[in-house]
Amino acid sequence: MYSSFLKFGFLFFIFFNLKVVAQKKQDKLELSSVFSDHMVLQQKTKVVFWGKSRPNDIITVTGSWRETNSVLADNKGNWELKLLTPSAGGPYEVEIKSSQQSIKYRDVLIGEVWLASGQSNMGMTLNPCDDCIENQEEEIKNAKYSNIRFFSVLEDLTGESLKKQEWVKTTPENATKFSAAAYFFARELYYKLNIPIGIISSSWGGTNVKSWISNKKLKKLESTKHLVPKNIDDDLIKIERLKYNDSIAELNKKELRLTTYNLPKPYFLWNEKIVWNIDLWGKFKNDWIDLNLNDVNYKKIDFDDSEWNYIPKSIDYDEPNITDGIFNNVFQSDRSSLSSGVVWLRAKIFIKDVNKNYSLNIDSGVDHIDQTFFNEKLIGNTFSIDGERNYKIPESVLRKGENLIAMRITNLSGDGGLRSPIVIRNKDTSFTINFSKIKFKHHAFITNGSSVLVHNYSFKDLTINYKEIEENIHRGYVINSPYGNSISFEKMLKPLIPFTIKGVIWYQGEANVSEYTEYYELFSGMIADWREHWGYNFPFYYAQIAPYIFTKKEPSYELRDVQRLTLKTTLNTGMAILMDIGKEDNIHPPNKQDVGKRLALLTLKRDYGFDLVDSGPLYSKHELKNESIEVIFDHVGSGLTAKGQLEGFEIAGEDDYFFPAKAEIVNSKINVFSEKVKKPKNVRYGWKNYFDATLFNIEGLPASSFNSLNKSF
Repeated sequence: MYSSFLKFGFLFFIFFNLKVVAQKKQDKLELSSVFSDHMVLQQKTKVVFWGKSRPNDIITVTGSWRETNSVLADNKGNWELKLLTPSAGGPYEVEIKSSQQSIKYRDVLIGEVWLASGQSNMGMTLNPCDDCIENQEEEIKNAKYSNIRFFSVLEDLTGESLKKQEWVKTTPENATKFSAAAYFFARELYYKLNIPIGIISSSWGGTNVKSWISNKKLKKLESTKHLVPKNIDDDLIKIERLKYNDSIAELNKKELRLTTYNLPKPYFLWNEKIVWNIDLWGKFKNDWIDLNLNDVNYKKIDFDDSEWNYIPKSIDYDEPNITDGIFNNVFQSDRSSLSSGVVWLRAKIFIKDVNKNYSLNIDSGVDHIDQTFFNEKLIGNTFSIDGERNYKIPESVLRKGENLIAMRITNLSGDGGLRSPIVIRNKDTSFTINFSKIKFKHHAFITNGSSVLVHNYSFKDLTINYKEIEENIHRGYVINSPYGNSISFEKMLKPLIPFTIKGVIWYQGEANVSEYTEYYELFSGMIADWREHWGYNFPFYYAQIAPYIFTKKEPSYELRDVQRLTLKTTLNTGMAILMDIGKEDNIHPPNKQDVGKRLALLTLKRDYGFDLVDSGPLYSKHELKNESIEVIFDHVGSGLTAKGQLEGFEIAGEDDYFFPAKAEIVNSKINVFSEKVKKPKNVRYGWKNYFDATLFNIEGLPASSFNSLNKSF
């Protein structure tokens, strides 16, 4: 009896103490990590502070500039208030008090705060790799601005790294981790305004615009409402979402013969250079090696691949042997679920001399993930988008005569596959495996960004019945992928809302080039979505994607035009035109200085009252002049000028078939004509994936590409 009493007492003691600890944790005064020492607050406005505390407690926020405000926390401990800020200056202190605790932030500056977001061209840091940014070493060496400060959200879906992030000053050491485009934007503002500049940076390479839109907004957009799970509830906890996804998996198996597998976890990073937990990363990589998608036989030498297809040769490619390995060339460009997912490759090669050291190289890399086998032996397991693959082939697995290369490629978003040919090298020689000698099988779809739906459809089934399959797939919640719908919004953006900002700079679109018609609604929808969540119509300035080779089934010139047309339909926006900085063979142009400067020009003129030309020429209208077309532009500045020969113009008659045309500058207008078109009706300029700008205003800003046929999408 006494023993039972002691046991009961001990359990009661444990329970009581656990309850006390939980209550203390609940009562703890906490703010979002976006508040820290060295932060920058937006000047001359009411900035929002928010957090958690003891339920129904009084919270008081005081700035050392002699402003204070208080609010009563709700019955769950949530609270939010606004505090009036002065003109730019500092340093100041901000103190937050509850009835039992206080938090003090020191070295707080008041100035201009901008959010920088997008995919890799915005996320690319000042030091991503050697010579990836123009004048990289000097820029880092000279990055000494204590009044330019950054808060950077890392590529991490767990939220753990965000809890540890703080605002930092611009020093050479800190600047290596800054978004290059955002840094040059901030520096330009600082030069002109001479006040503190704060940048909140939140980007993720390769993300589709749908990833940055809330589920609530996606449900309202015509192009995406079918992609959102039925009866979706954004407040459902993760366990309930997983249960819902399990029920969806059963439906997909029953109705479409699709077997669902989940990608390994933690699914939070793809850049090995910035992994914040090396132990988790190692486990993660091993999980991928062990991942069985009912495909273990595909790497085996004796597997019968006679029903697999060869990669078609030169399907309308801009550059054969460079983009032949991208799989949305094999499937139609509007079939994004087929250019994503899991694809297996098999190629047989002949080796005479097995006494040499060989390596397998893919110089421009793979999108996104590959497990590469040589004669059934795993030689590579890489998670880096576009990163070079250089895999050593063990001498022990080489066979004299026929050898087998097998690759499992998992692409999460956009155009996936081989970015360049597979090359086998030794110290004396090398040979390239022609794409047309490689067999492939589309093995699985990716949905929710983290669910793999393995199918048994043939190539013929996929190409003929794809639309029916796409429309009938049941979709669950996105759990673990930055490339799933809404996930970047939920994990990378929502924790920052409603921190008071002046506006947004944005560089994204490369991941959407094959779905440009949707982008027209999606992009403007995203801007509206963000403004709705913040509660005010802040300025939104974006970079038009730079020219790059892409493929003919990735018409980036169409997406550039969607970005141009968005200026007409979405108010309080501006576009930095980058037609002169693109690189034919590099989707990440190293000239991030002009990206930042041109974004800064937009806000300097429109928000800060500077008298300057803030944009390159934009097509306004055209008039028919007998056998020529006269093109009229906005933003001509001091006048139009050409860089070398004025090229890139085409005109079309009633049949809308365009012919190359000659062009000349006449009184800040362009006169365009062609002997092949006697009665011209429409005109376009720079209508290629890769094009080096020839038309500028005298201020040196390039004209945007355009097509007068495009009124809207």
